Amino acid sequence: MNGTQTDFDTILDDAFVDDLGARPIGELRSMRDDCDAAECELSFTRRLLHGRIDILRDEVDRRADGKESTASELVARLPTILADDPPPEGVTRGNRLVRVIAPGEMQRVERDVEKLLGMPLGQIATASTDEITSALDRLRDAEASVSDRRRLLHERLDAVQGELARRYRDGEASVDNLLDSD
Repeated sequence: MNGTQTDFDTILDDAFVDDLGARPIGELRSMRDDCDAAECELSFTRRLLHGRIDILRDEVDRRADGKESTASELVARLPTILADDPPPEGVTRGNRLVRVIAPGEMQRVERDVEKLLGMPLGQIATASTDEITSALDRLRDAEASVSDRRRLLHERLDAVQGELARRYRDGEASVDNLLDSD
């Protein structure tokens, strides 16, 4: 995705985690916060991409079965298309901390995804199968790129959190100083 305000290039560069042991604890906390914000943005982007992919895939599948949709039929199917599958029996989904993305960032990410889609959602039903397939390919490529960036980001976040944990474990930092900026 282009035009992001999050400095992904800096965070995803190997130099971001160079010499973590020499950095002040306040800088490490700031780095962790930057990683958290970037992860939130990438997760939101992935969710949008997955939703659009699911919608397009549903329409392609319907057309392969000889059915085409009107816009109102497509809208009526959205709850089913976008519903999460229940987890397998015996598997529970963890309670994740819900992070917030700023409204301006949400709008920017939504615009970026819509540009990749190449058409408003309301025009999917009237788009040609070739247009839908092409959009689906673009969205899948973007999702793969976002997933790769997210994996790298998690490596950086793990390194920073590992250094913070080491400092607390080894007594170089104390819980009493958690609220100190440095």
